[in-house]
Amino acid sequence: MPYVVDGSNVLGAARAATEAKRSLVRDLGRFARARRTRVVCIFDGNEPEHFGKTLGGVSVVFSGARPADDLIAARVASGDGWKVVTGDRGLAARVGGRRVEVVEPRRLLAEIETLPQSEERGAADDWISYFSDPKNRNVF
Repeated sequence: MPYVVDGSNVLGAARAATEAKRSLVRDLGRFARARRTRVVCIFDGNEPEHFGKTLGGVSVVFSGARPADDLIAARVASGDGWKVVTGDRGLAARVGGRRVEVVEPRRLLAEIETLPQSEERGAADDWISYFSDPKNRNVF
């Protein structure tokens, strides 16, 4: 079952920190690999410099000038079976009637904490995917 993560909501007070966003995406990559699922992580605002669009089974989207909530609602409107990770009650009300399961961020984060920290082959696959995206390569 695919997940859509309200990245800025999950990060809370750390939502502006680029490294916090990268860390969340890495954690979501481990989660997607362990659960054999796809994850779309949507952040509010503009994309930071050198921020990749994919990592393993995770796709990253930045909303730009639009609210991330609008992008999340549009994403899940085209199907069912989605799990939306958010603590935003307004967004939960918007998507809840669409055969979408709303997951509290603390539940997802607790599940991520139970995952093994390192999986050799999975980590290699994530890095291959990460560096295959040109935005993740520093050009000097």
